[in-house]
Amino acid sequence: MQELSRLEHMSKEQREAYILAMKPPATATEEDRQRFELLRQIALGRKLTDAEREAMAFNFGLANDYNVFVFGNMNMSNTDAEGRVAVGGNATLSNYGVGAGILPLPPANTDPSFVVDGNINVTAGFNASGNTVINPSSTVINYTMGNPNGLFIVGTPIDFTEAERYLKCASNFWGALAPNGTGEVVFNQLNLTGSDETLNIFSLDSGNLYGTGISLAQLNGINIIAPLNSTILINVNGTAIQYGSYQIFRNGTAATRENARRILWNFPQALTWSNSTTAIYGSVLAPFAAANTTFSQINGNIIFDSFTGNSESHNELFIGELPEATACLLTTSSTTSTTTTSSTTTTSSTTTTSSTTTTSSTTTTSSTTTSSTTTTSSTTTSSTTTTSSTTTTTSTTTTTSTTTTSTTTTQAPVPRSQAITDLLVSVALQQAALSHILNAEGEKVQKILSFDQLTPETVLRTNQSVESMVNSISNLEQVLVDKISLFGGCICDDSKP
Repeated sequence: MQELSRLEHMSKEQREAYILAMKPPATATEEDRQRFELLRQIALGRKLTDAEREAMAFNFGLANDYNVFVFGNMNMSNTDAEGRVAVGGNATLSNYGVGAGILPLPPANTDPSFVVDGNINVTAGFNASGNTVINPSSTVINYTMGNPNGLFIVGTPIDFTEAERYLKCASNFWGALAPNGTGEVVFNQLNLTGSDETLNIFSLDSGNLYGTGISLAQLNGINIIAPLNSTILINVNGTAIQYGSYQIFRNGTAATRENARRILWNFPQALTWSNSTTAIYGSVLAPFAAANTTFSQINGNIIFDSFTGNSESHNELFIGELPEATACLLTTSSTTSTTTTSSTTTTSSTTTTSSTTTTSSTTTTSSTTTSSTTTTSSTTTSSTTTTSSTTTTTSTTTTTSTTTTSTTTTQAPVPRSQAITDLLVSVALQQAALSHILNAEGEKVQKILSFDQLTPETVLRTNQSVESMVNSISNLEQVLVDKISLFGGCICDDSKP
């Protein structure tokens, strides 16, 4: 929560300057503009609600909004994840549900509720909240999952490589934080005690809890004692993690799903992680671990290297406030453009030297004697000319290179058979809901009839109430019949759109 932390440590003058600077760029999306406005209001002193704090959190980065986030392969059957699911490897699922606990329901065909970056082999089950998105290079081995509120499309909405890098770094960062809470094992129950109103950190060895020699698997309970609104960070060391069969408490009472949203179990060393019957309250971060679960549940964000089993995943996303793993943050962009501009330089140098020397000498001697005359004449001329010329030329050329990378998401066509399947799935979901209502009415009648002092008036009122509900359900049943009758005479041909 980088921006929130920055705001919390600003002086009044700095906040005022920050407010003036809070103008989104012209290219900002509507989501970005809403985020800017929220930050501006925070700078003005407004307190965040839990939902807003969750939306602003950077704790798990790209995995924040996903109930289940797996870097590698995921193999699950006969269970469900109430929230979104992301698989960086291959997804092999049988009778698996996705997104039934996402409220409010996202607009149709918009939410990347189920993302698979590898091959996909999914039989039955449903994606109740949005789209199933596979990588363009994925192989579809089988896909019969229903998508009543979305489509089966191709795209790359998640950078799994970056998500894995950040979360493994962050797990080690949080695991190295100094603990400010204490722990003790009393009658095989682990009591973790902290008093900080904001953040309580515990560090324990899974095979030797606080020097007792007792392992995590040998406990008969865990009690977390700390202020209810504080964030709980439990760093568990050890390469092989195994829970036993027991209950988790919060301040002496059974932990609730609401409590789970502020608890993180961090396993920075774990290579294997297993749980068979214990209900884990709190998010689980084991980014290096191959996880195997049976007949259990995890309430929170669930982050593993690989995930196998049939445990339930409850969509209680983490809203606690962890110290920001600043050393793990990188600036990323979906589009990169690089341009190198060259220059051409020419140097020319010319030198010319010319030298001319001329020497002339004339000597005349005349001598006269009585009987003879002698005349001597001498002329000397010397001329020298020297010319030197030097020319040097240097030329340098650099080539311009431009590289552009972009990502495009395309939507696969949906055959009529898929549309009809989605319609039938929606009818089945509504039928299941109506059956629950009828069952509840039956239990109500049984309960009233078991009263010791039952009056005819009470029986009549109960009958009227049940009759009214049954009539309403009958009307809804007729609506469902009408929906199915739309395709009563349809002969489906997948070659037609």
